[in-house]
Amino acid sequence: MYQTTKKERLLYGLYFFGQNILWAFAGLVSTFLLDIGLDAKVASAILLGPKIWDAVNDTLFGYVIDKVNWKNKQKFMPWIKIGTACIAVTVILMYAIPASHNNPSLKICWFIAAYILFDAAYTMLDAPMYAMPTAMTTNIQERTSLLSSNRFWGILGGVVGYVLIPLIRPKSGWLAGAVIFSLVGLFFMAPFLFVGRERNTEHKEASEKEYSVSEMLDYLKTNRYLILSLMILFIVGACSIESSLSLIVARNCFGNESRATIITVIVMLPTMFIALAIPPLTRKFDKSQVLLAGLIAGFIGGVGMLITGYDNFVLAIIMMALKGAGNAIFMVISYMLIADSVEYGTYKSGTRATGISFSLQTFTSKLKNAVIGSISLFALGIFGYDSSLPENVVQTPEVVKGIWKVFSGVPALGYLIAIVLMVRFYKLRDRDVEAMARYNNGEEIDSDVMKRLEERYGRAEK
Repeated sequence: MYQTTKKERLLYGLYFFGQNILWAFAGLVSTFLLDIGLDAKVASAILLGPKIWDAVNDTLFGYVIDKVNWKNKQKFMPWIKIGTACIAVTVILMYAIPASHNNPSLKICWFIAAYILFDAAYTMLDAPMYAMPTAMTTNIQERTSLLSSNRFWGILGGVVGYVLIPLIRPKSGWLAGAVIFSLVGLFFMAPFLFVGRERNTEHKEASEKEYSVSEMLDYLKTNRYLILSLMILFIVGACSIESSLSLIVARNCFGNESRATIITVIVMLPTMFIALAIPPLTRKFDKSQVLLAGLIAGFIGGVGMLITGYDNFVLAIIMMALKGAGNAIFMVISYMLIADSVEYGTYKSGTRATGISFSLQTFTSKLKNAVIGSISLFALGIFGYDSSLPENVVQTPEVVKGIWKVFSGVPALGYLIAIVLMVRFYKLRDRDVEAMARYNNGEEIDSDVMKRLEERYGRAEK
């Protein structure tokens, strides 16, 4: 059995800490587009445009991961190193658009080009980083711990980013802020590049098999839990518009941009402790049960925000904290479901397409992030948001009320849909995934266990 070192596990988590500090700044690009004077509806359209390329980019890259064999016999680390080297440069390039330039077409073309480059760099590092635990260790509990760790450190990085951005950005401006947060992110990401190791040779041998496109499509057709997990990830994620609207909500609903820091501290700090509690919870309860509890908490919190409004700041924060707790559970568990679906897909099809699975997860994450920005900006345009006003000038009361309705109601709808999908369709259980993993690695499986798997999921293929 292959296992990781303490240093490796720590630096794996710190990579996501740095990545999410960088992402926290990159995720505010919708506010940046308004601040440089682009119309809200136009900005919503150009956020979606690059995703036409992204749909091709992610699918092709997942195929490339499974097909390319590097000379050093590694499958994921070379891509992680290339993506990490490029990501900070592309983030800075996005925010280098001069606000003073009076040509909207130049701004649009600049942003689209920079965003496509950013997207490509993010794909090269994100999908392989999530797939790394399957190559670092064959211990299922250790994989779960690694994935939980990356969510804890990722949430912490997001907290640090969202706390510091409203304090630093108004003084530094967008471009200098992009440089600062990109360099800080790289500082924490780089060490893992020197210690991360791929040990699971059995995994490599399975992954290095040559697959045709038709075989990959057949794999997706047989892996219904991968498709379902991606659907839940997209629906909840696309409706989680809080981050993209945080500065705008703070400016308009709560008085000034600095209140975004208070909101982040109160709402997101508890989510880190919840992320730490996930491994012991998943040892006692099935992951699907823990996820369902988180979705319900998020739904209640979102509806509570919609009902209580923003006039009572304390009550609004309490409802946000409840929704944030549910979202923390979702963020940790939803990515674990992808890893489980890899074992299910291997069991059902005999094909271990880890690269395709995690690239689809990355594609889904980036697509929902694009939709988040577009939904937010399009809604602001409908409510009459005036991007010609200076940054900290409060919009009209009607627009402010509309901002709050979108901010609270849209996430609640996403949680509700995910609850229905989990209750109705998600039947994959942890003990069955563990049995599938042993079977996929060629271990001897008890006949009663195999009978249970066949009854619940159908016969396996080798």
